[in-house]
Amino acid sequence: MKFAACYSYRASQPGLPHRERGVALITAVLVVAIAAIIGTSMMSRQNFDTQRTTNIIHRDQAVAYALGAEHWAGAELSRDALNNDYDHLAENWAYELPPLPIDGGYISGRLQDLQGRFNLNSVLDPIQAERLVRLCQSINVEPDFIPALQDWIDEDTELRDNGAEDESYTLLDPPYRAANRHLADTSELLLVRGVSVEDYNSLIFFVSALPENSPINVNTASARLIQSLAPDIAAPDVERIIALRADSPYQKVDTFVEDRAFAGKELSESFLGVSSSYFLLTADVVLGDASFTLQSVLRRAPEGRITVMQRRFGSPRERILTQYENNPELTNLNERS
Repeated sequence: MKFAACYSYRASQPGLPHRERGVALITAVLVVAIAAIIGTSMMSRQNFDTQRTTNIIHRDQAVAYALGAEHWAGAELSRDALNNDYDHLAENWAYELPPLPIDGGYISGRLQDLQGRFNLNSVLDPIQAERLVRLCQSINVEPDFIPALQDWIDEDTELRDNGAEDESYTLLDPPYRAANRHLADTSELLLVRGVSVEDYNSLIFFVSALPENSPINVNTASARLIQSLAPDIAAPDVERIIALRADSPYQKVDTFVEDRAFAGKELSESFLGVSSSYFLLTADVVLGDASFTLQSVLRRAPEGRITVMQRRFGSPRERILTQYENNPELTNLNERS
């Protein structure tokens, strides 16, 4: 009877063994899936850590290569100081360093003369202020911001006509005050009232922010900057001057000022020169998938000693200037577009 009762109970639940096997199968699948997820996550994490470590190593190597390029640039400028008392675009330092192969990538670099641009810190001088007005007009930038820039640079808090002092900035969000000192970098121009991002993007190719009232090097100045040195300078005359200086650079400012292009223009020799002390190095390093750009402002003392005034990392926007100057359609001074 007991056997019959047991048999009767098992017979009444024929599906129980099948359900147990199904649960076991599902459990096994879940365990395998969880293990696969954990394994994949661990592999992804390991790959990420490996790539991150590789990038860190490449970046450190790139920094070392870029600093080596900075040392090379300083040595080149020091050698140049021993050769002559004037600087021009046919000297060795002015040629762009082509991409050179290094282990796992390449390095390239370029030196540019910052005194071939308009020094914004010289705008307190009336003659320089007039030149900046003409430069702005030549590139379709409204020069209305210049009084505010002068107020930003001068040491006092007296408001110029159409200028801007603290009261113009303390009501902004976030508020700030006028610097009342020289610009430390051209990007500081964006803080000056009346300067838009579009204005800045146009001006950046033609201006610098040097720590002293350094003269404009007429041997390296852009065509538009030369045309802004005095009123009503004809575009063909500027193009002729640039062609002449390529073959025979100016060794004295007097020779430049006496050019027939400036006849009757009363061109002042103020803030004009034929030599330079400030240069911008742009060094690009590519190692594997990592890229690195170093931009260094170098100051060369009269005896040739080099001082690094500034280092910054980021996109080499100055390189666009080279493309701009080498494009005949863009350098046509008769156009104002």
